[in-house]
Amino acid sequence: MEATSLKGVLHLIPTPLTPYDPKAWDPSLLEDAMPPATLRLLRSLRHFIVESEKTALRLLSRLLPPDALDACTLMPLDEHATAAALEEPLALLRQGIPCGLLSEAGMPCIADPGAALVAAAHALRISVNPCGYESSVLSTLAASGLDGQHFEFLGYLPRHPSELLAAIRHIGTSVLRDGATRLFIETPYRNRRLLDACMQGLPSEVSLAAGYALGTSNQKVIMAPLQAWQDLAGLIANDPCVFAVGLPARLPVGMQSVRDMPVRRASKGAPSGRRSSP
Repeated sequence: MEATSLKGVLHLIPTPLTPYDPKAWDPSLLEDAMPPATLRLLRSLRHFIVESEKTALRLLSRLLPPDALDACTLMPLDEHATAAALEEPLALLRQGIPCGLLSEAGMPCIADPGAALVAAAHALRISVNPCGYESSVLSTLAASGLDGQHFEFLGYLPRHPSELLAAIRHIGTSVLRDGATRLFIETPYRNRRLLDACMQGLPSEVSLAAGYALGTSNQKVIMAPLQAWQDLAGLIANDPCVFAVGLPARLPVGMQSVRDMPVRRASKGAPSGRRSSP
């Protein structure tokens, strides 16, 4: 298996919730609304996976200098995308090239097709970095690659071991029944106990995600099939952690080849077409 450190990072970058308006999207207002670290990160990237090319271009053209904008490529990933749309960004990430994921509005992967890309990134052990969102629950959900269309936050689960195991088993059964992601939390020093209960009580068909130390320089979100957590459990220390149980997001398999897909330069008025190799 390839080392994670040799791969690029998939950054989930929120876009403005305010509907587009030239005055509301004045560059100075956009800069003020975006956390400085997120703005610096966005300006460092040159490859973006976008739900809406029009929205992404409007945003980037206001935050990037012209020469940087000309060097950017936009890879569409919208509601009509098939699994072929994941090939190009995953190839870049596997080459060590960082990419940004932009939703049409708000945090990526919450009720948008970006969740399938995140799930595929986790399967390849590519790091996923949720940026600039002050909710640990939504950051974990967005960066988990689990279903972001249907989900439920359960808060703290029961403390008594038998009640905890019963709750975990009910969560697993519910996920298999309706596919919705379940998220829950625990006091940090009991993280390992909760993780052990998950490995004991969940069905093997589900996947487990954990987002820990979110908002710090050590933040990490891991999503893997349940059986893989036997080797990953040691990564979860006594840091604040959000757990999520669900099924990895998927896109339909279509006939369209990635070679036929429009990958566009981001400059205004630029013709569409295949970009040159990075």
